[in-house]
Amino acid sequence: MSGYQIGIATADITPPLGARLAGYGTPRAADGVGHRLRAEAMVCRGEGGSWAVVTSDLVGYPRDLVESIRRRVAQRTDLPAGAVMISATHTHSGPSGVRTYSGQADLAQVDLDYRPWLEDRLVELVAAAAQAVQPGRFEVAWTDARQLASNRRVASTDGVWSNEWRDPDGRHPGYVDPSVMLVGVRRQDGSLAALLVNYGCHPVTLGPRSIKISADYPGYLKDFLEAHHPHLTTMFALAGAGNINPRTCIQVGSRHPRAMGEALGEAVLAAMGKLHPLAGGPVAVSSRPWELVSKRQWRDTPGREQGKAITTEVQALRAGDLAMVAVPGELFSEYVAMFREASPLPETAVISIANDSVGYLPVDEAHGQGGHEVTHAATEAKIEQVLQQHVRDALQGLMG
Repeated sequence: MSGYQIGIATADITPPLGARLAGYGTPRAADGVGHRLRAEAMVCRGEGGSWAVVTSDLVGYPRDLVESIRRRVAQRTDLPAGAVMISATHTHSGPSGVRTYSGQADLAQVDLDYRPWLEDRLVELVAAAAQAVQPGRFEVAWTDARQLASNRRVASTDGVWSNEWRDPDGRHPGYVDPSVMLVGVRRQDGSLAALLVNYGCHPVTLGPRSIKISADYPGYLKDFLEAHHPHLTTMFALAGAGNINPRTCIQVGSRHPRAMGEALGEAVLAAMGKLHPLAGGPVAVSSRPWELVSKRQWRDTPGREQGKAITTEVQALRAGDLAMVAVPGELFSEYVAMFREASPLPETAVISIANDSVGYLPVDEAHGQGGHEVTHAATEAKIEQVLQQHVRDALQGLMG
């Protein structure tokens, strides 16, 4: 084994019926549960430090909630507050009570009650993972899912950019990073305790007409893999999905998220036989503050008014040859390869919607084109060079 102590835990985070659903810009009150929501935590301890990663079936997190969870985790465990990464799958069928986007109607009491309940659950979740640590090592494998997703940004013949949400025949020409990274946790007895799947595609197989709580395709991916490996905990970390949709999306009915989750699961299942151990080494955490002028009005975060400077974060974690870099918004697909090429470590997971949710993070080329993602970008300014530098600095900070 590599000298790591790794703990895994899960928690149900499904809100009550009546909760306002996030996503699609349409207020919807949930009248049922299509797929329950779950959060997972992985805690790693080793030479030099410790860290925790939380993945969760939610649309995103405001910065103040992340900071509160981190403070409380640090009080409950030996984990430093800054060593906790909190990410969301970005399901558009989860509760609005966590991340309130501008333009939504006032939340009901059921929504207001959800946030403190969720905070308690996530603090307990990380504490449980910290208490469950056992010797283990990290393993990695790769596959691709190029047949499942498409770039939703399309230019008309007169050069006007718009969004075509569906692409069942795979005709959209835009860039899609097809990579699926698998990060496994192997126990001393040879069993696979956990598998983190890092893949970039919006969880929007359901649409605004759906009023069921749902984890969308990541939930069905977890079901599929855990049915084949009953002692496995599956975690899903969203990669560069800002401009990427499922080819068949925005539908009503569970068959659509199930079909995509299981199709992705088939690709992952086939690749699990290729998992190979990574070299051990130090455990490290690095973070770089990122100040930008907000283009959006966030109703749930004091001080985040439109046009004001806000401070967010790019974070990186390390365990030997493995790095995970976390960015705080809806990352365009093109960034994933850029960040991996810039990494000083052999294997790098790129995780979006992590530690904050500031809006879309487009590449510079898209800025002059317009479209939904540019209209709702985190900031008016081009960010490609600045964001790449913050990511490089955070990753380099892992090297001591």
